[in-house]
Amino acid sequence: MARNRDPFTQALTSLRERIQLGVLAGGAPVIVQDEAARLNLSTTPVREALARLSGEGLVERAASGGYVTLRLDAAAARDRYAMQAHYVRIAVEANVRALGSLRPPAPPFEAATPLVAVDRLFAAIVCSAGNQVLCEAYRKVSGQLDLVRRLEAVLFDDLGAEAKALYAAYADETASGFGIALDRYHDRRIGAAGALVALVLSGGQTGPAAPDADDARGDQRASDISAGTRAHRRS
Repeated sequence: MARNRDPFTQALTSLRERIQLGVLAGGAPVIVQDEAARLNLSTTPVREALARLSGEGLVERAASGGYVTLRLDAAAARDRYAMQAHYVRIAVEANVRALGSLRPPAPPFEAATPLVAVDRLFAAIVCSAGNQVLCEAYRKVSGQLDLVRRLEAVLFDDLGAEAKALYAAYADETASGFGIALDRYHDRRIGAAGALVALVLSGGQTGPAAPDADDARGDQRASDISAGTRAHRRS
């Protein structure tokens, strides 16, 4: 059962964490021989791990061969936040059709790790809908968002209260507040996408390299986006 000790899992876990934590910068080549030497492994499990991460969208095939890490620009981050909201909304609607006002149970709320708590809530909602394709699509976009999500705490100082409110809205089966909370959660991140990407590129440091006026709306925690964008997300 010690699957986490096999070479493939060692390589996969290490590479995924290094990408999501920004140790391997976005758009950087992943040198198979270097990663194998770092992990004291052969190149085979590293290549297998990179193939898996390619399926997760965390690395991409380079034109010259090999792999490069995914690099999210502001537009790509906005799109992925929008898709995450869309997947959760699809699952909520599917569960309403199947269960009426009842809702599948939420995972335990972990106040110490609000980002993890929210991701687990959304994943539980999506995967409870019984659609494997939808669940896999959610997990892929969520994994890609980890590239910027780890820096949300730099911009938002109320992540714990926000997560608690989402859980409370979901638990209230008689109200439609969860949809409102879901939109608010994602709208502020769509508005902040430029600032989050700028933080990724600066190594998580704030400073004079501020985002432009369009992206600065994220710093003000924009609670709304244009009517056209909202209509597109709900279509």
